[in-house]
Amino acid sequence: MRQLQYFVTVAEERSFTKASGVLHIAQPPLSTQIREFERELGVELFRRSHRGVELTPAGEALLPEARRLLYRYDSLGRLARQAQHGEVGHLTIGLIPAAGNGLLPDVVRHYRDEFPHVEISLIEDRPGSLLRRLDVGELDVSLQYMPPAGAGYGWRTVEQEALIVAMPATHALARRRRVPVGALAGEALILPARHGGEGLYERISRLLAEHEVMPQVVQGDIWLMQTIVGLVAAGIGLAVVPESARVIRPGEVVYRQLAGPRETVPLVAVWRAAGERAAGERAAGERAAEELPVVRRFIDKWAQLLCSTETNTGH
Repeated sequence: MRQLQYFVTVAEERSFTKASGVLHIAQPPLSTQIREFERELGVELFRRSHRGVELTPAGEALLPEARRLLYRYDSLGRLARQAQHGEVGHLTIGLIPAAGNGLLPDVVRHYRDEFPHVEISLIEDRPGSLLRRLDVGELDVSLQYMPPAGAGYGWRTVEQEALIVAMPATHALARRRRVPVGALAGEALILPARHGGEGLYERISRLLAEHEVMPQVVQGDIWLMQTIVGLVAAGIGLAVVPESARVIRPGEVVYRQLAGPRETVPLVAVWRAAGERAAGERAAGERAAEELPVVRRFIDKWAQLLCSTETNTGH
């Protein structure tokens, strides 16, 4: 690359003396490097005379390609710095389908606007499969309601979703502005699938148990939120769902907040970590670990958008 730079500079200056001044090297070493370069290529690049130097046909042919190679070489550092800061590359996001009902589309749009050179792919799957895909490198980050139980993962809570009640518009409880958890006793309930760990099913079951509500499950093991709400719309039963589900069948299903303290389920971003930091660096709602720069940028963008949304809504 040094010889290419020397060649281009001499070609542009048409003089070894002027080129040596531009390059800040003595003329004899510059002439030696050019002759070595010509010997390696097996062609003469310059015609030397008392008037200066001129490019040979071989030199004329080489000059534009040499410039392109130097530009590409110089761009390597810029590309590496951009990758280090998460400004270029690929980001493959795995998600449970319910995660697409909330802020995710807006986060992806704002992320792409700010980092147009990062290619984004979305893959829907079950929580267990998402973790397996993280393990084999198919995903960079996973969005799910279940924090990972095993070692080797980093995760951060990107959003705390309120739990609400979905019911048919004709149901008696639809007349209430808020529904006490105890009012669900005796009601037919539709529960999400149980994937193991601490997920949506476990959070809902614990909430019911805390209020001594024995669920009368008419449908269980339903993992798609669209299916759960569809069954509610059909009058099969009621369901406790994350607040982002409000966008599903709003004309057929009524959504009501739960009475009492705000009950939430965390939506977490999970990534496969190269190594975990010290346990003392961990905080509530987060397992500290190294993540890819593009993942860090994505999570930070989610936090920015969430903060902006909460400020605008007064939450």
